[in-house]
Amino acid sequence: MDQLVAESTALLSTPLPQDESHYDHIARGLVTRLNKLSAPDLSTARESLDALASTEHTLLYTYILLACIEVSAASGKAAPRQVPPSVLPEGALWRYITQLLFDFDPIQARYCGSHLLRIVDVVAWGAEQTGNYVPALQVLQHVILRLDRTSSTLTSTHRTYIRLCLLSQAYAEATQVLDRPIYHIPPAQLDSRTTKYLCSSPDQPYLFLSPATGLSQQITSRIYLEYYLYGGMCYMALRRYKDALFFLEVVLAAPAVQNAASAIMVEAYKKWLLVGLLIRGAAPTIPKTVGQNAVKHIRALAKPYECVAEAFKAGNLDHLRAEIEAGNALWQEDGNYGLMVEVYQAFRKFAVLKLGRTFAALSVAEVARRSSPDPSNLDDTKAYLGALITSGALNAVITDGSDGGQTLRFSSSSASAKSESQIESALATRTQELQVLLKHVQDTEHRLEVTKEYVDYLKKLKKMKEDEKKTSGTGAGRSAAVDDVDEDMMEEY
Repeated sequence: MDQLVAESTALLSTPLPQDESHYDHIARGLVTRLNKLSAPDLSTARESLDALASTEHTLLYTYILLACIEVSAASGKAAPRQVPPSVLPEGALWRYITQLLFDFDPIQARYCGSHLLRIVDVVAWGAEQTGNYVPALQVLQHVILRLDRTSSTLTSTHRTYIRLCLLSQAYAEATQVLDRPIYHIPPAQLDSRTTKYLCSSPDQPYLFLSPATGLSQQITSRIYLEYYLYGGMCYMALRRYKDALFFLEVVLAAPAVQNAASAIMVEAYKKWLLVGLLIRGAAPTIPKTVGQNAVKHIRALAKPYECVAEAFKAGNLDHLRAEIEAGNALWQEDGNYGLMVEVYQAFRKFAVLKLGRTFAALSVAEVARRSSPDPSNLDDTKAYLGALITSGALNAVITDGSDGGQTLRFSSSSASAKSESQIESALATRTQELQVLLKHVQDTEHRLEVTKEYVDYLKKLKKMKEDEKKTSGTGAGRSAAVDDVDEDMMEEY
């Protein structure tokens, strides 16, 4: 054990990025030694966890802690994915788990990524097993942001974290990750041309969040779709419907095998349709990037939802109520009953807004007749209109008439509801977001330019141009052969 601690300590005295090769050599040597030891052998060093600082000795600490967890699980009779009491909150190993996951060194973690991820999974399984989600949510969120403070790379831990947020109804906590845009999907293998050593590029952590380091599982289509579906559901629970609509559209626009729709896509479409009604008062337009064959399958399976959207568009409240009541059992089975209730309630709001596009002013009694479920209850209509005005959804005022009646006067829709300072702040935020996006795009383009496929393409293109010069004696124009090379390149991608 003393030898292992000495090698771990040697990592601390190796400066980065000045001596990356030496650091990498020591770290890989330590990993080789640790891999030769069995879990029971490593678990005997449990007392060392009290003496080691998880920040400085992350690699060694992770191996010993995981060995202790495995031995603890093997000594009991827990079923698969059932964790022993020792690794649950207030268990004997819990304080070591939280110490590691809160304080681990992100560079050393790249050398023991699969072991660290297994500990993260144990924490998530324990939360589901006990229903005690809060400790796990705190730990997983910290792990995601410690590995990459921008959270710009989608990892399997992202999906796990958002799923736990849904199960625990911790929707606000989910936005701590969801609000950070995803720019990268981790490749299965690291590219040696951009990542010479695992300890390289501390300012580009997303290059190492991949199955190659073990810090993420392989991002399958299911993990990808579930992350955005779960994220959309969290946004819906918070009534952030525009964000929810975007996440659901990502699911719909995902490539599908032979244009066949998955069950996740069908589920996303149902929610996407209802969210569109809540935002715009009409069914949203299907993105052009969605395969047409897939759309046919999806719409056929979501026909009852299509009927609700058509009734909403027709503007007949009785028809809409009948369609919603006819499918009550289906909405509850799909988990969309609450969303359908909001759609029914939103019909009244859009009926009022539609009147504003036709009339400059209308008596409250007439508004009640045209939009209220109970036209005789003028007090309810007035209170409802007042709530719309207060929330900013309706740009209008209610005035008293000389005959004792009241009139709803619609204001010009061109009037801006935001102050100049609010507009400037929004523009500054958008500018910053675009600058970050541009940085990630430039980095992605550079990584593509150094791939073998792109280099081979350039060589082939150069040879074609040289052959063309020999044949014609001039380099002007593009030959059909060069165009064919471009087409071949596109087919490869």
